[in-house]
Amino acid sequence: MSDHESTYVPKTGVEKWLDTRLPIVRFGADYMSLPTPRNLNYWWTFGGILALCLVIQIATGVILAMHYVPNTEMAFASVERIMRDVNGGDIIRYTHANGASMFFIAVYLHMLRGLYYGSYKAPREMIWIIGCLIFFLMIATAFLGYVLPWGQMS
Repeated sequence: MSDHESTYVPKTGVEKWLDTRLPIVRFGADYMSLPTPRNLNYWWTFGGILALCLVIQIATGVILAMHYVPNTEMAFASVERIMRDVNGGDIIRYTHANGASMFFIAVYLHMLRGLYYGSYKAPREMIWIIGCLIFFLMIATAFLGYVLPWGQMS
């Protein structure tokens, strides 16, 4: 985690037992004791905004997946059926499509904030690296979701 020793001391027998087998409480206590910047402002809310965007994307994506037909002959027709026949299908599809754009805008602002405030520096460099890996997975997922109608949109 970082170059300092843990200050967490388990108090109860259950905490001691859990700490020897799975030090998740120790990790949480050490993580919560990291210094917080004095200039905490609205730029730091983009993590929560991203969580909200992710929940919306997952919810609308699951609903769309329930009505989508992954067949080369029927993929585009199933998208048309979602738009015309499913109750609120057009709103769900547009929310999912525009939500993806909003998600990436929030990600870019989140990354720019991290670069500006130096969040990639120790002791949080592993969080930055994991965030970059998540970003590349997001790019791959967005591309794969866009090609679902099998190129019939052209």
